[in-house]
Amino acid sequence: MKKSHSLVATVSLAIAVTGCGTSAASDAPPELTSLPPVTAAAVSATTTTTQPQAAGGGPATTIVPNPPPTTTPPLPTTTTTPAPPTFAYTVSPVTAETVWASWNEDCPLHFDDLSLLTLTYWNLDGNARTGPLVINTKVVDDVVAAFAGLFEIGFPIERIALVDEYDGDDKAAMRANVTSGFNCRYVDGTERWSNHAFGLAVDINPLLNPWAREGNFLPLEGTQYGNRDVAVPGMINLGDAAITVFTDLGWSWGGAWQTADYMHFSQPGN
Repeated sequence: MKKSHSLVATVSLAIAVTGCGTSAASDAPPELTSLPPVTAAAVSATTTTTQPQAAGGGPATTIVPNPPPTTTPPLPTTTTTPAPPTFAYTVSPVTAETVWASWNEDCPLHFDDLSLLTLTYWNLDGNARTGPLVINTKVVDDVVAAFAGLFEIGFPIERIALVDEYDGDDKAAMRANVTSGFNCRYVDGTERWSNHAFGLAVDINPLLNPWAREGNFLPLEGTQYGNRDVAVPGMINLGDAAITVFTDLGWSWGGAWQTADYMHFSQPGN
């Protein structure tokens, strides 16, 4: 009988120790605390850096703003302004090939007495060009100075070329408005040598500045420019600066002659 009481006491003690008699509430998990949601915008706007534990117990958090994006400024550009055109010239000997159509053995001088110039000029479009001009060697300095003066005042010339490009045909060169110098020919309608035959004359823009007498014009196509009151670039009229450029060198202008030759400039006395 004593053994039964001892067995009951042992079972009761075991139940008490293992907790089999406790309530179901003791089996529930501990309560969780909800954290505020973290958005993507918040993450991208700031960077969180965790520091050593603060005095209050939790980690100290420092909010560091992201630096603004950096861009490399463009390199400065250098603009180079081209230099304006300047007058230039060259002087070369004349050969028989140079004046193959404008010179012959009956001319009043030999081609050895001539020089070939290349001269800068303004064309009718306002562009600087270079063209050849054959002239008497004696007046090279005068002619260079005259065309330098024309370039300086901005006087426009359609084209400077040799009449040899037109087989020595003076009228063809005039129709093409070609400025030229030497051409071994007579004064039109005579058997008297022209100043051009001596290389002592220059015709400038002959279409715009024709030879004119009593309503007759050379070249014929220059008739439309017979009215000298109509201003056209490249025309030469009394009082123009282009005339002064030549007369200051002692040359004469044919436009002041009784029979006007508006294209013509020559050295008197040949």
